[in-house]
Formats: sequence, structure tokens, C-alpha cells
Amino acid sequence: MPSWRARPGEEIAGVLIRPHRQEAVSRAYIHAIAARCGLGCSFRDFDYGIDLTVHAIRRKGHRRVESGFNLDVQAKSTTAAIITPSHLLYDMEVKAYDDLRDPEVGCPRVLVLLLLPEDESAWVEQTEDCLMLRKCAYWASLVGAGPTANAATIRVTIPRANIFSVAALNQLMDKARKRERP
Repeated sequence: MPSWRARPGEEIAGVLIRPHRQEAVSRAYIHAIAARCGLGCSFRDFDYGIDLTVHAIRRKGHRRVESGFNLDVQAKSTTAAIITPSHLLYDMEVKAYDDLRDPEVGCPRVLVLLLLPEDESAWVEQTEDCLMLRKCAYWASLVGAGPTANAATIRVTIPRANIFSVAALNQLMDKARKRERP
């Protein structure tokens, strides 16, 4: 018998609990955008504040190799963000916030937040013509953000203009190549 238990009202599909299914969908979203940009993606075996790294690729003679220019990503997903006309308000753990705001890291890092519909059956739609992930992911750089006295969570504000798209990821990687922070 499994050692985990579903929360009241939580439907279990397969083995993964809902938060793990949400994380898997957010990683798939980021991976799909990175693939469309022609970038590599590697996923962490252990969680030390970063879930995945996006790698720039360059030509070297007749081969392609990693360029060494990377973007670290903390992937989150939620069905409960507060959406205003111009921003998303998201409550995240202070430890993740502190990891993302740290200015003394060697690689630029961003938060990517995927908004999901509450109804899990609407997260992914598949037909012969498409595979659609709903709803949308947004990114934010928290580097240099101030400390918090909160012990558990902090509310972060993400501009709705910061859609995690092919264009946005290309711009983030251009900044990484110039050794600029996002």
C-alpha cells in the first residue's frame, strides 16, 4: 500500500500526487519552450533551489556543443494565483524566494510560474493535431529583491507582460550571453 495519502477531495490519477503532477506539467512547458528556441534543458536530480537549467548551444566546426551560457530556473505551478489586470500575485516559500533573490550566484536565475486551471482534466488536451498545455507561464527575476521577516511564505508580484514565451526565453538567454542579469 502506498505511503502517501490524498488530501480530501483530491483525485489520484496514476501514482503521482497532484503537486508532483503539477510540477511535471510545468517542467514540460519550460522544456517545450526551450526546445522551440533550440536550447538544451537539464533537470536536477536533487532540489537545492533550482529545478532545471536551460543551456545555450553553439556550433563548433561541424558539431554543436553547449556554449556555457545558462539560465537556472525554479519552476512552480499553481491554480491559486491572484490575477489582476497587470500582475500575478503568488505566495511562495521564503526559502525559494531567498534562493532566487541571491545576487551572489554564478548563473542567472528566474522563477517560472505556470498557471493551471483548477480542473485537472483541462491541464493537457491532446488531439491528432495538437498537444495543448493550459494556461500560461510567466517569469520573474527576484535578484536583488529585499529580505523578508516572514517565516513561511512571501507574496511575489509577477508582471503579466512577462509571459514565458519563445521570445522571452531568447531575450533571457541573450542577457545570459552578455553576462547580464534578467
